[in-house]
Amino acid sequence: MSYERTDLYCGVFQWQAADGQAPVIRPTVPPPSFVPDPRTGRRLRISTIQASTPAICPACSCRAHGGFVSFEDDLRIAYACPRCMELIWIKGA
Repeated sequence: MSYERTDLYCGVFQWQAADGQAPVIRPTVPPPSFVPDPRTGRRLRISTIQASTPAICPACSCRAHGGFVSFEDDLRIAYACPRCMELIWIKGA
């Protein structure tokens, strides 16, 4: 049995639980072009999206298949953690 949520990650990713795993995948509908900055609310234009990528969450330290999103004109990236069920903002270089 599969269970999906599309209300997470500002609509950029879809959370899907199946067979005891919960990967973050690309949604079936086109993702938004912008994501609001969590501190300022300023609209950040999305540059790249990588879904179902093996990584370690910087917030909860779990190994999972999450997603990464990068932005134009911004040095940060965000990680979509399937355990935290939110975008985790990572400071850029």
